[in-house]
Amino acid sequence: MTTFIEVFPINLSALPILYAYKLIIGNNDMSTIGWKFAYRLRAELGGHWVWSESKIVGDKLVSELEIKNIVEVLWQEQPEVYRNLQGLKRDIDFAITPQSQADFVAFGLFSDIQREIKLKLSQKNHDLGRAKIERTYGVKAWVVNDHPSISISVQSNLIYKEDFKTYAAKVADPNQLLGIMVEDKGSSLKDEIVAITGRLIDHRTRLLSLTKKDESKALINNAPDDELVVSVGKSRYDYIASALKIVLRLADCQRFGVDSQKALNILKIEPKLRSDIISSIAEIAKKQNFIQNAYTSGKNTNLFLSSESIGFSSNLCFGNAKIGKHNEMLSSLKLYGVYRRAKNFSENNPIYIGIIKGAKTESLEKFCPALQEELSKLKFKSEYVGLKNIQEDSRIKIEEAINILMQKEKQPDIILAFFNDNSEEEGSAYDKFKSITIGRGIPSQYIEKSTTTNTFALGNIALGILGKTGNTPFALAEPLPYADLVIGLDVARQKKQNLAGSLNATAIARIYFSNGDLLRYRIHDAPLEGETIPQNVLQSLFPIDEFQGKRVVIHRDGLFRGKEKQVLKSWAKQIGAEFYLVEVIKDAVPRIYSFTNGEVKQPAKGDVFKLSDTQAFLVSSLPPFKNSTPQPLQIRTEAPFTIEQAVHSVLSLTLLHYGSLRGTRSPVSIHFSDKIGGLVLKGIKPKDLEGTIPYWL
Repeated sequence: MTTFIEVFPINLSALPILYAYKLIIGNNDMSTIGWKFAYRLRAELGGHWVWSESKIVGDKLVSELEIKNIVEVLWQEQPEVYRNLQGLKRDIDFAITPQSQADFVAFGLFSDIQREIKLKLSQKNHDLGRAKIERTYGVKAWVVNDHPSISISVQSNLIYKEDFKTYAAKVADPNQLLGIMVEDKGSSLKDEIVAITGRLIDHRTRLLSLTKKDESKALINNAPDDELVVSVGKSRYDYIASALKIVLRLADCQRFGVDSQKALNILKIEPKLRSDIISSIAEIAKKQNFIQNAYTSGKNTNLFLSSESIGFSSNLCFGNAKIGKHNEMLSSLKLYGVYRRAKNFSENNPIYIGIIKGAKTESLEKFCPALQEELSKLKFKSEYVGLKNIQEDSRIKIEEAINILMQKEKQPDIILAFFNDNSEEEGSAYDKFKSITIGRGIPSQYIEKSTTTNTFALGNIALGILGKTGNTPFALAEPLPYADLVIGLDVARQKKQNLAGSLNATAIARIYFSNGDLLRYRIHDAPLEGETIPQNVLQSLFPIDEFQGKRVVIHRDGLFRGKEKQVLKSWAKQIGAEFYLVEVIKDAVPRIYSFTNGEVKQPAKGDVFKLSDTQAFLVSSLPPFKNSTPQPLQIRTEAPFTIEQAVHSVLSLTLLHYGSLRGTRSPVSIHFSDKIGGLVLKGIKPKDLEGTIPYWL
């Protein structure tokens, strides 16, 4: 068996001589104009230009006069954007790095073959009636073992056949267009519509000055005065409606009359097809001598690790210290019982269950006894102590039902709510139910209509009930040897209305023992401005009495921002602790494959591609379907914590989700971060901002 990855080493011999230039600017916010200025240089001077490592890197030497002329034009055309720009100067002291070389190939040279790649991919499109599925590609720069490299990925976009201009003309209120995902017809830019800018008559001159593409200028010149102009993405790029096409997400399918299940089946790309498509793109790049063959475990043995080589074990500890495998979790629970039983049920007391049943939901005649039987198999008695039918899912009716149930002589330990499948909608019955129960500290479980007829879901529901009522179903059989505690750290972010940036609603920390048993959660409830968790907040999340002298692995959902690392290290030093910082990045990570008996297949859980001593890609979980390709995580750390330890800590905590019989993609320390943050942003949070019950399950 061979493992390989969609990452390719760059052919250094084919690279031109590169030159670095530094922006002379009146403030420190260079990134906002770095890429824009690089794009302008290519349009004006030719060659290839990219923004890399806070420098503009290109393959042309330019004179000070040429730069001066371009800057003066930009001052006139876009004074707001470029008012602090003073010039561009060659940086002769900057040594071109592997990262700069990788960026240059990914974002510079690949533009030369973009048309040929798109033509090749167009042969893989699928028709779905009102929509079509287009295969697109992405290129990203990496440094692998100090060598510049690029990844090639393929994505599937569900495109509405009616373009944005035609659709927008049918909408009575333009504000209904906000939130629609669109893509620039002339590039790969894809994002949500964030604002309605106005009509073209008021913006034509400005838009013509902003673009250097002849096609874009022709489109703007030929468009009527009343054509809509919209802002796209957090960078707020302005587009006329006819320049955009609509990209559908699965949640949009019903609104646009598209069969979501049929779309989903085609959107998923099985490993062999995905690998074949990427190979066809790579061949085009190889003909230009940009890249070499992909990294493989056969040729690059030191870069590929397995779950065994990092010491990972899927063994779990159940009742009476009995050991079982993760893939035999349910049978082990039935055989041995839970790892730790809550005091309420220590004398074999039953779990009291209250039920709220919404209108037009499935009969519970079969479901309720089946759930009791499932809990009994897990060695828990249960008793239903009340059922309240409600005819409308208004907040007042839901709250009245909860009040009645909580006034029963036998007060329920948990309330189950059965409603129709609308939990993702804003203001849904789910939001109302959870707002009341979580806010009052009442364990609760929302069960959608479709779940009541799914016998396979019973195990998950029973497991979630045990976790939410204070039991610990299982823990790691082998505690992490390098840590006393593991912390998951996240910030719930909310976009500002009509402004760039975000208002960070709250910081959330989940604290686990080294065997994965939850110690507590802690929520900092004051709104935080900006991208960084402030020093006083970080310190409050890591109090001395719990963390002094401890070895602590900190899983950050995404990147550490601003000075968070320095603050954490300083605080650790002050309290005599060791903080090991681990970033877990979920988006835009290259995929890993296995080649077995002549076939391209899914990799194994725990397969790792090691970029360096501090960075790796990890296959943390496998999708339930064999025809899907798993999405790895990007793991980053820093010495003295090794990348092997960081990967091991993440992989181990994917085994400990009490709401599912399957492992999770993210470690439980940060799993459901988006869900928890989303609830908090809606005001759905526990009244006690510290607790020991995982209410988010």
